[in-house]
Amino acid sequence: MPRTPPGKHNYPSDPPWKNFLDPRMYCPINWYPFGNNCYKFNVYPLRIYDEAAKACEAQGAGLLSVNSAQEHQFIDTTLQRIDRDRSFWYTSGYRDENHIKWSGDGTVSRDDVMFWASPDDLQGFSKFIVYKYSASLKKYAWGATDGREAYRFICEIPITETQRLLQENRDFTYGSNLTDPTLAPRGPRFTMHPINMVLTNRSHLPSIECEATGIPQPRYVWHRTDVTGSEEVIGKSEFYTISNGKLTFNRIDERRDAGIYHCEASNKFGSVRSAPSKITFGSLAQFPNVAPGVNRVALYQGTYLNCNPPTHKPAVSYQWMKGTSFLIQALNSYFFLSADGNLYFSEVQQNDEGNYHCIVTLKAFPGDTLATDQPPTETSLDIKLDVLGDTAALYPPQIHDDFPAVFPKSPRLGQKITIECLAYGRTPLRYRWSKSGNGNLPSKAYTQNFDRVLVIPNVQFTDEGTYTCHVQGRTQTESKDFLLTINAKPYFIYPLKDLIVDENSDITWRCEGIASPRASYVWYKNARLITSGTDGIEIYSNVLKIKNLQKRIHDGMYSCEATNIHGSSVSSAQLKVLSFKPSFAKNPLPRTILAANNGNLTIPCMPEAAPVPMISWLKNGGKLSLPITDGNQKGAQLLSNGYLKIVGVSMVDAGLYTCVAANQNGESMSTGNVTVVGGVTIVTQLFPEMRVNKNDTVFIECQVSYDIFRVDLVLVWKFNGRIIDFTQDFFYEKSTRMGISGLFIHFIDYYHSGVYECVAMSTITQSSISTNVIVQGPPGMPGNVYRIKGSETTRSVTIKWTEPPDHGSQIQQYNIEARTMDNPKWRPVATNLSDFNVLIPGNLDSDKRQYTVTGLVPFNSYQFRVVARNRFPQLGEYSKPSEYIQLKPDVPVVSVQNVGGGGGSEGVLTISWRLLAEEERCGPNIGYNVYWRKNGTTEEFQMKTLLETDHMFQKMVSGNSVSYTVNLNSDKLFYLPYEVKIGVFNKYGRGPNSTSTVVYSSEGIPLLRPTNVNGWEINSTALWVTWDPLPNTRDAIKGVIQGFEINVEDANDANRKSVTAYHYGYMEGNNVIGLEPNTDYWVTVQIFNTAGESNPSEKQLLGTCLNPPLLYPEFVTIHSHGPNSVYVEWRGVSTGLFEETLRGYKVMVFSRALLKAESWL
Repeated sequence: MPRTPPGKHNYPSDPPWKNFLDPRMYCPINWYPFGNNCYKFNVYPLRIYDEAAKACEAQGAGLLSVNSAQEHQFIDTTLQRIDRDRSFWYTSGYRDENHIKWSGDGTVSRDDVMFWASPDDLQGFSKFIVYKYSASLKKYAWGATDGREAYRFICEIPITETQRLLQENRDFTYGSNLTDPTLAPRGPRFTMHPINMVLTNRSHLPSIECEATGIPQPRYVWHRTDVTGSEEVIGKSEFYTISNGKLTFNRIDERRDAGIYHCEASNKFGSVRSAPSKITFGSLAQFPNVAPGVNRVALYQGTYLNCNPPTHKPAVSYQWMKGTSFLIQALNSYFFLSADGNLYFSEVQQNDEGNYHCIVTLKAFPGDTLATDQPPTETSLDIKLDVLGDTAALYPPQIHDDFPAVFPKSPRLGQKITIECLAYGRTPLRYRWSKSGNGNLPSKAYTQNFDRVLVIPNVQFTDEGTYTCHVQGRTQTESKDFLLTINAKPYFIYPLKDLIVDENSDITWRCEGIASPRASYVWYKNARLITSGTDGIEIYSNVLKIKNLQKRIHDGMYSCEATNIHGSSVSSAQLKVLSFKPSFAKNPLPRTILAANNGNLTIPCMPEAAPVPMISWLKNGGKLSLPITDGNQKGAQLLSNGYLKIVGVSMVDAGLYTCVAANQNGESMSTGNVTVVGGVTIVTQLFPEMRVNKNDTVFIECQVSYDIFRVDLVLVWKFNGRIIDFTQDFFYEKSTRMGISGLFIHFIDYYHSGVYECVAMSTITQSSISTNVIVQGPPGMPGNVYRIKGSETTRSVTIKWTEPPDHGSQIQQYNIEARTMDNPKWRPVATNLSDFNVLIPGNLDSDKRQYTVTGLVPFNSYQFRVVARNRFPQLGEYSKPSEYIQLKPDVPVVSVQNVGGGGGSEGVLTISWRLLAEEERCGPNIGYNVYWRKNGTTEEFQMKTLLETDHMFQKMVSGNSVSYTVNLNSDKLFYLPYEVKIGVFNKYGRGPNSTSTVVYSSEGIPLLRPTNVNGWEINSTALWVTWDPLPNTRDAIKGVIQGFEINVEDANDANRKSVTAYHYGYMEGNNVIGLEPNTDYWVTVQIFNTAGESNPSEKQLLGTCLNPPLLYPEFVTIHSHGPNSVYVEWRGVSTGLFEETLRGYKVMVFSRALLKAESWL
């Protein structure tokens, strides 16, 4: 048979040797083979059940399904070898009535395929099946869980479907001469997405920012979609400044700037779009000038004061004052300031009587940013609380209807949430929390505010469940449940992965987002929306499929955007379609291949090619006709992956062996010279270095050929010169892969980095090969953070640290965080610093880095910590904190907040504000300048200087607030608006003033009283009272009418209980209820404002109706009347002397659905 000349292969449409190079017959690295499937044991990161299922699906696999005793035995054996932590491992199994179903492959377990760890596991109520170690059985078996805990998990895929996994493992060096993936050209991808931002009229040069990497470096374009849905590109103008990926608003305007923004990053490989950034405008209206009415409550009863905040967007925070002092919850266990804004009292005591103010401050929703350090603040008028009675009944605890309550009201994944509980009842009240199940709260949860508030930081789906608030009173206990459910903005546990694939092949991308409620999905190619049918692309919700890939049409950047009511997230990846002839540039056959006489030899053939090449072998230039086997026959044979194996090597097998790889783009070949020798020889030739990623599984080849008839061989593996003990270190395993023996390192970690040596020893000789394994991953811990002595200024300091281990990938950025001695929370002070930004000038080769941190607050003791980031998405380890660094003092740099006031006795102006926190003082001897003047005038401000050290100042302070009263020295200056601001100073000078706030001086007692009081009876227990309209002017009322007080007194018996009704707001009449039937009353009416009540009006005599009917209808019968009606009859009633005349009857109809209908007859 004539041999085809080199370079002149014929290509039939489906040649018989097409699958000679068929990686589908083997499991990819990191996957374990058993039967016809491959299995991946995922150690990190831990996942809850839903996340684990999606992580497997994103790889085209499914969670483990167990269909036989043999498969169970394989799982047990593998876990015993690799899992020395004895962890739980998720499968796809779940209980369904009396069966176990497997969602991974849709099968149902037979009764003889059950492997429960114990009867308790079999009979439990938890739904999802896990593998867990049973100490009694001494093996892994089935347990059950609710799916909310994060565990390890096992993925499973048929071996015939692994080709896509192998293609996904390609990097951007595939098909090129490059070997370092970090240097390979690639498309853009975002490392920072813009955030949602709320702008106010106090925002100064606000900005949003995006950042992307790529080779070449991406360019940025910003887009805005306005409220009408039209999109425009934003260019540089007087309104905007664009610098790289940063968009700054120079002059803000709600009509122009409000909308949805996104950033587009582009280079020659395509474009990607960022997650959307919502820009809104915040506002806070003033409280109404009409103060709320008086709240009256009996002594020792529970009550609450409603803030009724003014119109605002998007949200507000609340504080309360009594008189001129802020309320501090930590000092009192019977009142409670809820996050809903209301002030609750478990019991009202006599000293609670007084005037209260609600203070609201504009804020953004959780997760959004308010673009100002001085948010608008408003203070309500007086909210009066009157305490009535002097008896002390023993009220048992009663949990208020509004509690338990969670805040934020729609808790989202990752937020810090609080669950509040408040009960009315006589104190002391003791609170306790539990969670359904075992009763244990999450380990991270803690309580505060006398245990009335349960705090769960960084809330997760695993924290969902029923929480119970228990309140113990003096004699009784009250409990109430609350079901906590967690929402989530979409997030990707398994982002889209770059695909470097063959032309004419098919791909499937699964955009696996976790969201609650469920997310909707859209897809983009090069930042432009695509739909199913575009360029042969099929889209089914979160799944994108492309068949018969064409480089010219389908190359580019693809993005998936997942959206629900809480926001959007974007995952992007590059599709690179390849078509090139085979190349042995990176994996040529060794020039010299030594094989031992009577030994075995496997020659790998691993060209890079697209599409998959056809493989054939030549010996000494002649084509070999080889059988395809599993590698166990004697003589030369072809393995299904294209490798050549010779079992029982003899002298005739010496010669030149050539692997020929061909596809439609051409062919390439590589030749090695096989020499047959005696004794022992190591065939494998290793690269000096192997770079691998943390938590991967690594295989180091070591193929040894030796004369099995003459040599007893011992194969030893060494790590850094030490012999590996496979019985003690379960991460190491001696095995074979694709017909070649070697060493597996499972779930490799940084401490596995080092030199690995394979030593083949016999009684007469030994041979060895070695390679240096470098484990790559996020950076390690930066070392020894300290200040450069003498670099401290009032607002900055230069810190220095040692560069962290880069773990095989160059450091890209550093973040610096700080905290003060007065505030232990870590806060970012410098982010996204490139390595260039932190190099030490003139000493570029040093392993030291430094940066001058600015924008600090003077006179504080700061600690700093540093964290680094490289090409891996996770941040590295945080450094240990520096020692405390004391900054120099200076003038204050922070203005006073919560400026407000109002109220007080007649003829005064009360001004209140929040004291500067300890970390805001910037130096010793803090004082305040109080400025006021009549609003709307240009006259000079009057000023009062107050030192915190003054004795009088101490009397003004309550908690963290202070209130100063200005005596206006005139009874004519009541209820006038004053422009007020507060300045701050210390030993080193004046700081900034607060923004101006309008505060009203106190009101006076109303001079007018209601006239022409009249009215009529409503029924036997209520009256309607009217009066003439009153001028609601400052001069007439000495303020603003807050409401009217209607006083009712029995005209025939002055000793009988009188009734008083308070109605708030301006009106010309209202009702009085709770009266006696057939009784005459003297009625008077008074006006009231925050200063007090006017004189009463003249008396008016009014009377209530006679009694209502004392008897009720009897003998009610119902008869069918029609398709939509019934006939009702009853025995009527008659009225007596002291009853009002009968007017009619009322018929009420209740349906089975408890819907009520009424008819008057």
